[in-house]
Amino acid sequence: MHALMLARLIFTHLLLACLAGCAANRMVDAPAYGNLLAAPVPAQENGIAADAAMRLIASYPPARTRFALQHAAQDGFGRELLERLRSQGYAIGEFSSQTPEAARPLPSAASAIALRYVLDMAAEPNLVRLTLYAGSESLTRAYLLQGGAARPASAWIRRETAP
Repeated sequence: MHALMLARLIFTHLLLACLAGCAANRMVDAPAYGNLLAAPVPAQENGIAADAAMRLIASYPPARTRFALQHAAQDGFGRELLERLRSQGYAIGEFSSQTPEAARPLPSAASAIALRYVLDMAAEPNLVRLTLYAGSESLTRAYLLQGGAARPASAWIRRETAP
């Protein structure tokens, strides 16, 4: 039993080391953003969104930070994440599919931090990966899906990219 747990822990850490490189490549390759899970479970999405909001709160001060979402958040995870961030005092500019001239930001929104996310399946069954892109950094964490809940399966991996 102990050997199995140790093997899973080692596998998860190796997987996350590989995922850190993938997260950087996604920003260059015109990725798809949003919730890419085939059959999302609301309770799992809500748990992951709560954890993601806590991580953003740790890095960006509420009431002084504006986020500008760079894609539509029409999935349960995205709606829950935005609701949690707003409840903590963040100003959130939501994505608009209008032309750039019609969607020109207000002067106060010019300093907003671009925010994107990708929630997708990892290589192992019942393991999902969340990557948050906030400005020039990406934050990635794996979650284990068990019994209708999502539990963190790794620490947050932070990667800074050149502006």
